[in-house]
Amino acid sequence: MRNPLLVPDLRELIQAGEDDVLRDFLEDQHPGRVAEFIEDLPDGEGDAVFRILEPRERAEVLSYFDNDEQNRLVEAMPPKEAAELLRVMSHDERAALVNRLDEDYVDEVLPNLAQAEREDIRRLTSYEPGTAGAVMTTDYVTLPPHITVREALERLRHEAPDRETIYYCYVVDHNRRLIGFVSLKRLILARRSAVIEEIMQEDVIHAKVDDDQEPVARTIDKYDLLALPIVDADNKLVGIVTHDDAMDILRREQTEDMLKFGGVAPDPESDTLPYWQSHVVTVVRRRIKWLMLLFMAENLTTPVQQHFQWTYGDANIPALALFIPLLTGTGGNAGSQTVGTVIRGMALGEIKLAQALWVVAREWMTGLCLGLILGLTALLYIHWWRHLPWNVSMVVALAMFCVCMWANVIGSLVPLAARRVGIDPAVVSAPFISTLVDATGMVIYFTIAITLLGLRK
Repeated sequence: MRNPLLVPDLRELIQAGEDDVLRDFLEDQHPGRVAEFIEDLPDGEGDAVFRILEPRERAEVLSYFDNDEQNRLVEAMPPKEAAELLRVMSHDERAALVNRLDEDYVDEVLPNLAQAEREDIRRLTSYEPGTAGAVMTTDYVTLPPHITVREALERLRHEAPDRETIYYCYVVDHNRRLIGFVSLKRLILARRSAVIEEIMQEDVIHAKVDDDQEPVARTIDKYDLLALPIVDADNKLVGIVTHDDAMDILRREQTEDMLKFGGVAPDPESDTLPYWQSHVVTVVRRRIKWLMLLFMAENLTTPVQQHFQWTYGDANIPALALFIPLLTGTGGNAGSQTVGTVIRGMALGEIKLAQALWVVAREWMTGLCLGLILGLTALLYIHWWRHLPWNVSMVVALAMFCVCMWANVIGSLVPLAARRVGIDPAVVSAPFISTLVDATGMVIYFTIAITLLGLRK
């Protein structure tokens, strides 16, 4: 936990010009804590503290700031200083940073990098956003199959300081085709005279460079991998996606799905911002679209109710109207539960489109059971507690039963249909399903009332 007394000490060191003491102190701290210290300082002093760090420490601290703050800190540097920072950053993070920086500024920075580094940045920034290529790093270890374990360990010892991860060593042939991998543990435990191709694992779980980033991240999570190799169309190794990057991808995707499910339009620029950093105007802009659509859709319930009241002037209509909120609320909640469950199942790969009929049948059976329980509860509650006639109680109970079944069917069918036509199922949010069930549930309710109560025009 952060000690608040450390920040005033930092300010005293800054004001006294004790840069060496300050640098030594910060080098002993976790980069995340250093980022917190800097955030608590005024902009001028915070920038000064950031600038006194060595490039490698500066790169580690930079990763703990949000994107806007990273851009501001880097663009405040002279181009040569920024190039030095890019040189020591992990390959995927520096490519992402370059993509966000001002193009004119990038044109001034890149000439200060070696040609190999410039080509690496250009290659990584050229991949389509949202693909494995856009999030992979080219910072990995490769081994030829014919060398011994002793030679591999010696090579690893030299390359390790400049690699993001060394826990997996990827075995490639002379054309850089991926043919296997060796874990660091297996290398350490193997005989020094053993040849790499004798101890490597040939069955390599991998992904293509143009695969969507979310399935790639889920593969890493499913098989508990530290990294996943990425290959091109010719099976040549072009990069890896690391475990920490995969967790970041899943966190962003889950945030996006959660916002969509709640009826909030996703915004890549602000989805990752903390709650208090999101501007009220931005929040309003993202929410108003869905609220306006739902407002218009919700108005469908009013004409339905008015139609039955004007057409059938029965004395029981006012009594029936008392239970409209109960029915619509229950139906909306049942539909929301179902759509949430189905979307989660599809996101995790547990539900396939080929299983659509089985999913709908399962949710129909679930709705039938829930409807029986809630319908019986409504029957007893309305007759014995509210002291209304049996015929009115039966109408509400039967409507509750039918609405629960209908809500579960709709809640399962709509996201499956959305996936079938290529629409993100998360867009079919809980509020949308709830509104749809409200309108159709009213029709079911009053249709049952006309049938059982014998209402006439």
